[in-house]
Amino acid sequence: MKYRTRLCLTALAGGILTLLFFLYGMREGEPLQYLERPQSGDGDRRTELQVEMEGKAWPFQVTVREIPYEEEKIFEMLKSASEGLGAVFLNGNTDFEHVMQEVSMPPVFPDTEIEIQWYLNSWDYVDPDGTIKNELLKQPIAVSVQAVLTMGEEELVWEQDIKVVPPEHPDAEQKLRMLEYELSEAQKEISDRLKLPAAAAGEPVVWHHAADDRWIWMLTLTFLALAAMAAGQRQEEETVRKKRERGMQLDYPEIVSRLSLYMGAGISTRKAWERIVDDYGKKEAADDIRHNAYEEMRITLHEMRSGVAEASAYERFGTRCRMPAYLKLGTLLSQNLRKGTKNLAGLLQEESREAFENRRALAKKMGEECESRLLLPMLLMLLTILIIIMYPAVVSFQM
Repeated sequence: MKYRTRLCLTALAGGILTLLFFLYGMREGEPLQYLERPQSGDGDRRTELQVEMEGKAWPFQVTVREIPYEEEKIFEMLKSASEGLGAVFLNGNTDFEHVMQEVSMPPVFPDTEIEIQWYLNSWDYVDPDGTIKNELLKQPIAVSVQAVLTMGEEELVWEQDIKVVPPEHPDAEQKLRMLEYELSEAQKEISDRLKLPAAAAGEPVVWHHAADDRWIWMLTLTFLALAAMAAGQRQEEETVRKKRERGMQLDYPEIVSRLSLYMGAGISTRKAWERIVDDYGKKEAADDIRHNAYEEMRITLHEMRSGVAEASAYERFGTRCRMPAYLKLGTLLSQNLRKGTKNLAGLLQEESREAFENRRALAKKMGEECESRLLLPMLLMLLTILIIIMYPAVVSFQM
């Protein structure tokens, strides 16, 4: 379909709908004289109108009430509800002479607008919610029930005599209520001790103190504490490991640079190693700061002085550091001693440049991490400032 055709069809549809709504609005704008009332049982209806007076239009809300039932119709409905109220009240009981389970006393007759008020000559055996209290009965008890059915101005009284009978085969819940009632009656007597019932509905019962299950909670809490401690230990070890690796990463460029400088000046690898360790010892004594990389170099120097082959000591140094850069450095120094490496100083200079680039990238990453850690405190500070600013305004509004 072409664009022009679609445009015309859209304009035509919009114009037709606009005209229909306009005509409907004009119809609604005609003066009204009557409003249709809802039929009986449909409920009241609210209608928004406009009333014109003194040359002005005023909004007006009218509640149109439903057509009331005729008196004959109301009486027929009350009579029909009265005839069916017995079945509603029994609620599963066989008849009025054998009421032993819950009855139904609704405030409104089902599916009608008929209101019901219930009256009993004794509420000792029937609760307002319909529960039958027959657990302690030994013989049937007569109870008079009266219900006043009301609809509009009309009333109709329904009366019935019932007999609340003891339960024939009480279930566990009823037996528990029997015990509860017996204990309640027993405590009405003034006595230092409470005698517990020995039977419920003819069946013997045995009383015990409730099982103390606090040990389960203690065991659970113990396991949770152990798990939390283990997780915390692993987290702490991981934190220490990361801190160690980061410190060694920061020290690596300086170590390689100094090795390259000494070896470029014609000093042997071992002598260069000794000078670096000696300088670290002096700096450590002055600043009291330990660096893991230099500590590993000190261990390597002690190994060489104790008889370990120099090449093997360098390899063990890289293995202990457990980082690719140091492993590469140890292998490079070891191969230089075993096989001889041309231009080792140049290789170390290249390694030094690469290490400083990595250190620059690491420093940038650490700065970004610091910024992310500062984000939450900054948000908390912003929230505090907003509270400080808004609180006086809110208090002044309330006053």
